[in-house]
Amino acid sequence: MSMKRWLFTALLPAMIWANEIDAAQRVDLVAAQRLALERNLNLKATDFDARASEALVRRGYGIYDPRAAASFTEAESRDLSSYPTGGGSFELPKTVAESRVFDLSLAQLLPSGGEVTVGLDNTRSRIAAGPSPAINPSWRSQAYIGLTQPLLKGFGRAVTEQAILYAVQDRQVAVQEVRSQAFTLLSQVRDGYYDVLRYRDNLKYRETSVALAEKILAENRARVEAGVLPPIENLEAEVGLTQRERDLLEAQRVYRDALDQLAVLLNLPEGVEIADEELETTELSVNEEVGFQSALSRRPDLQQRLRRIERLEIERKVSRNQLLPGLDLGAGYGRKGLAEDYQDNLSSIEQDDLNNWQIGLTLSYPLGNRQARNELARTELLMKGEYARWQQLREEVRTEVRVAARQIEVNRKKIEVANRGRDLAEEKLRTLIKRKDVGLATTRDVLEGEEDLALARTDQIASLADYNRAVTEYLRVTGMLLESQGIRLAGLPDPERERPLLEMEKP
Repeated sequence: MSMKRWLFTALLPAMIWANEIDAAQRVDLVAAQRLALERNLNLKATDFDARASEALVRRGYGIYDPRAAASFTEAESRDLSSYPTGGGSFELPKTVAESRVFDLSLAQLLPSGGEVTVGLDNTRSRIAAGPSPAINPSWRSQAYIGLTQPLLKGFGRAVTEQAILYAVQDRQVAVQEVRSQAFTLLSQVRDGYYDVLRYRDNLKYRETSVALAEKILAENRARVEAGVLPPIENLEAEVGLTQRERDLLEAQRVYRDALDQLAVLLNLPEGVEIADEELETTELSVNEEVGFQSALSRRPDLQQRLRRIERLEIERKVSRNQLLPGLDLGAGYGRKGLAEDYQDNLSSIEQDDLNNWQIGLTLSYPLGNRQARNELARTELLMKGEYARWQQLREEVRTEVRVAARQIEVNRKKIEVANRGRDLAEEKLRTLIKRKDVGLATTRDVLEGEEDLALARTDQIASLADYNRAVTEYLRVTGMLLESQGIRLAGLPDPERERPLLEMEKP
């Protein structure tokens, strides 16, 4: 292969990569987290779900919307009258009655479970043929108010508003699901960001490694031509250079794959490039008991379990109410009017003493009441099961906090060991290069020393990345991840606004 062709083949991926970087958006860790909150599609989907749950709560309050009703009926009735026509004739006369009914009513549900209804009934009657009443045509109206109120079964706000209370708990679960998705997303973004830093550092060293191998090959060729080194040294240097070029291509692939994965999390189709910064250790105070208490109050999965238990408590309260017998109070009061003219009819309602009232109780009870009894038993069993799951999750969280705390300490120690290993490998390589310059070390020795340094650098960067990932994991399992990054709930979900549920404080 000619030198020009080899250079073109080697540089083509780099040129394509450079064009991609020009179009990519440059971010640091804070900007990456902010973009993830604003653009990640999975998080947006859970945000829509939470807003939909709020719409369900608002729909539930529709039970208190007053219900207006109006009806109109016009009819004609033809029949035989039972009154004789007189004059000794037994022929029954025909009657023709016309009627027009127009009713208005307004009903309002009460938090106690009762319902108040007010209304006005209007009827116009006219006997067109046959015996006539004293007033023909006539208007007959009645203004009334009525109350129905459960006194045992069905009584109380909890029973009346049970659909609302369930929707409120489901909304809280949906809000915690948004937080859970944000926890997962931020953990992935932070881990992905640290991986990119790690792979970028490895890429830089691989580029340095190739440059060193090229320098060694050039020096060896000059010395072989001068007769100072045997030709085998050239072959050693060429093989070493080829291996490092292969490692460089692999490092480029891994780095670009990590960037692509981070771009997917940030929903940046044009790609992403990270800022010029190095992996560092982040100081974090670790306390297992404090971390566990924080997890109990902040972990979304634990909060979701608690909200489900609270929902079942509401169901149990409603189920106990359904065990009671039905005892309903019914009461009503009305005033009637009668006149030939409609206005006079309405005046009659106010002036005449045509009052009507009624009050009564209705008792009902299903014999055996198996439906209510078994519904209560089902709810109590579900509560016990949900509480057992919560206790199990609580212990799992305690273990997760302990493991995460220990992992941080282990990774701190790994960083110390890796730093010493890198210092040793660097000193060893410097010594080998000096020895090679005076003929006391071979090309193989130098290349092996350089490979040892590459492994030591890789181990050091991996230790730094693992430590930062361990910090993220500790923040996640203790429920402090969002707060530590300045992310908070912006309020209750609003189905009528596009405002995201989670907001990140501006620096």
